[in-house]
Amino acid sequence: MSHGIQNNMSRLRFRIAGVLWATFAAAATVPALHYGETTTGLAVPVTIVQTDSHHPGTLLAGTATAQLFRSRDGAENWTSLPFPMALRSTLHTILIDPSVPNTYLVGLSSETPENSGIFRSTDEGASWHQLQGLERKQVWALASWAGDSHVIAAGTPEGVFRTLDGGYNWTQLGGRNSPLPRPVVSLAFDPRDRNTLYAGTPHLAWKTSDGGVSWHRLSRGMQADSDIFSIDVDPERRSRVFAGACGGLYSSMDGGGTWSTLERAIGGPFRTYSVARAPALRGVVFAATSDGLFRSSDGGATWQRVSGEAARSIAFDPADSLHVFVATDHGVILSQDAGIHFRGPGAGRDTQ
Repeated sequence: MSHGIQNNMSRLRFRIAGVLWATFAAAATVPALHYGETTTGLAVPVTIVQTDSHHPGTLLAGTATAQLFRSRDGAENWTSLPFPMALRSTLHTILIDPSVPNTYLVGLSSETPENSGIFRSTDEGASWHQLQGLERKQVWALASWAGDSHVIAAGTPEGVFRTLDGGYNWTQLGGRNSPLPRPVVSLAFDPRDRNTLYAGTPHLAWKTSDGGVSWHRLSRGMQADSDIFSIDVDPERRSRVFAGACGGLYSSMDGGGTWSTLERAIGGPFRTYSVARAPALRGVVFAATSDGLFRSSDGGATWQRVSGEAARSIAFDPADSLHVFVATDHGVILSQDAGIHFRGPGAGRDTQ
């Protein structure tokens, strides 16, 4: 099968997946909130949750249908935000700028091109504008570099685009005569090197070490048809990388050169939507899967299921490493003891 046919099939598959996500979320009972109204708890299918390092206790949550909610009190109460693309687009990613206060970025796709791209707010979600340069493009992933939040990568069907000025100018990464990762559905920078970037696609993970001039596929030890939903790079041991895939969870000790499956350790080949290390707790890692939320306290060697609800996204309180927030198919659940126990909608289901 040619690369062109494979890419077309990948685009179709992810377009269908987006429609299914939107259908699933729309069928759920979403709170009938007017903008600015508040509800206790958020018991709806949530695909993304992020914490705001500038404002203690503040989180953003998003649904597949691009409805955005914010909490000011650590996920106890939620307020609907006035996002113009709500119910018009599929929301794939949220990025809260770690350096510039009050700045949110969201990546969207839509069958209507003008509803796609990246939208930014500089006033905590009160107003939004579309970034130029990637308008009308399907944006499935966003990642900022830890050393400079102006350096942002965006994953699209065409490949990876990067900005060095916070989103005003974008350049596609890749040489003319070298293969490119595409479509790109997940991204992660090396925390110390902005020129080293990992990209997840429906056909394995890819890596560049020269700022995108050249890319190579990271295939050794991983199933050839693996959809890579999430990539996590250890900031202290940058050669240690986790990848969440359609067929489970993988670990690499050499920067993605070789992979080992963690299927036996985690208990099955569960679809792993997100994998994330607790930033201030050495060895603590979480995996959000179709079979629930899993926790490891020894760097991924052994795992325990701590919530039976299908989980999609993981976030940590930057002010208190014991506080963990997880987006699930029934809402946002939270832990105040580093993920040992969770509370919230569906948190206690089938954890044995």
